[in-house]
Amino acid sequence: MKKNSEKDTLLLVLAIIAIIVIIAYVIFNLYTSNQNLRNNTNEQVNVYSENNQNNSSTSKPENNSSKPPQVQKVEEQISTYTTSIYDKDEGRIQNITLANSKLNNTIVKKGEEFSFIQTVGTMGESEGFVKAMGFDSEGNKIEIPGGGICQLSSTLYNAVLDANLEVTERHPHSRRVYYVPIDRDATVFYPDLDLKFINNTENDIKITVTNDSDNVTVTLLKIVEKEV
Repeated sequence: MKKNSEKDTLLLVLAIIAIIVIIAYVIFNLYTSNQNLRNNTNEQVNVYSENNQNNSSTSKPENNSSKPPQVQKVEEQISTYTTSIYDKDEGRIQNITLANSKLNNTIVKKGEEFSFIQTVGTMGESEGFVKAMGFDSEGNKIEIPGGGICQLSSTLYNAVLDANLEVTERHPHSRRVYYVPIDRDATVFYPDLDLKFINNTENDIKITVTNDSDNVTVTLLKIVEKEV
């Protein structure tokens, strides 16, 4: 009976070992199948991803970020000055308006010297100027062609001072004028008396002028290049 019992125990152990081996074999096969399935799936995903990247790269528009920025010229005010026209004489206003049309929108390049006489030109009747009240060298009131233009040159002179530009020529009137503060006037008379200044800034400067029967306004604008 003892031998039979030992034999039965041995058979039972062998059976258990066999079952364990079978289970291990099944588990190994299942694990191997799952790994193959995952690898195949990953390969398909990678191929799909690469295809999508290729398609995206071909369908995307060109990147314009490499293009150089565009530069635009912008006008910025650096000074402005207004004087009141007290003498409403029609000839005086006509002379101021005509001189304004010659001076308006003048560009003074950086480092360049501006000349009022060269810009406005001869102030005679043949150029369209008329006789109006002015001063002779002794301070006497007289009628002269282009009378009144000195209000424009004096207005410009004050705008130039406010902009800290370098004045190279300026002449006071032979008597006090009241449309500008004392010692801030600038008389002009072709061809001897001129108003000159140098654009000592880093930018070109534009002179703009407006007037009506009451006021004369001169504005100085610097021309700046900005990226847009």
